[in-house]
Amino acid sequence: MQHPAVQAVRVRVIPPIAWPVDTRGWTTFAFATVFAIALPVFLLLANVEYVTKSDWLYSHNWWRNDIPARTLLPVSELDSGADQIKDYFTNDADRLDLRVNFRGENLSLYKEREVLHMVDVKGLMQGVFNAVRVTGAVALLIAIAGAIYFGRRFWNVLLSTLRWSALGSGTVLGVLAIAVLIDFNFVFRQFHFLSFANDLWLLNPSTDFLIIMFPQRFFFEATLFIAVFSVVQFAALMYAVRLIRKRMGGRIDNPEFERTLESS
Repeated sequence: MQHPAVQAVRVRVIPPIAWPVDTRGWTTFAFATVFAIALPVFLLLANVEYVTKSDWLYSHNWWRNDIPARTLLPVSELDSGADQIKDYFTNDADRLDLRVNFRGENLSLYKEREVLHMVDVKGLMQGVFNAVRVTGAVALLIAIAGAIYFGRRFWNVLLSTLRWSALGSGTVLGVLAIAVLIDFNFVFRQFHFLSFANDLWLLNPSTDFLIIMFPQRFFFEATLFIAVFSVVQFAALMYAVRLIRKRMGGRIDNPEFERTLESS
């Protein structure tokens, strides 16, 4: 017969140490929620970066808006100008000196007001590019950490939060797309009011080459491209979530917690 004191010590040692906060899944839910927020933001901003840096968008613009005829510049010089702008967004130059060859003469195309506006645009675009890296890194690190520390529970809860994330993101994008289609001029102006602390973006479409090269329809169609890409990705995400949940049988380790998620 063992001594009572020995038994008491064994009672204290045998039970495993549990994390009280994880007994109801809130730690797992917090990880999954941050991931479900970071991923849509990453996808949206990554589409902005992709479209901004693409060659096809600018080639489409030259053709769609008849830019060679409006600027009297050949497509080769317009392509060179677009490349200079894309390089400017990622290099260390403070100001953009966009130069083109016009009738054998090397000219600086943009005036001071346009150059100053491009300084603001560069700051905005670099913010977008940095946000893509940050949100992508956050989503990746959370996925790895969640899988390591929480195992299958994390992935199951993640599927529930991703479903609502994709649905909500798709709805917001759909509403914005409708607003753009109804009155893009209003949306375009509001975007500039919110993004810039000055009115340097108010340019003359008859004399300022920045807006001659990139008229409002260019931004309208670029916005539609970004929206379409994002909606397709969110739709694919929802389909993937449904497919994975179906193959997993729709079960998670804590059924009561999932019912809480479903009713929230």
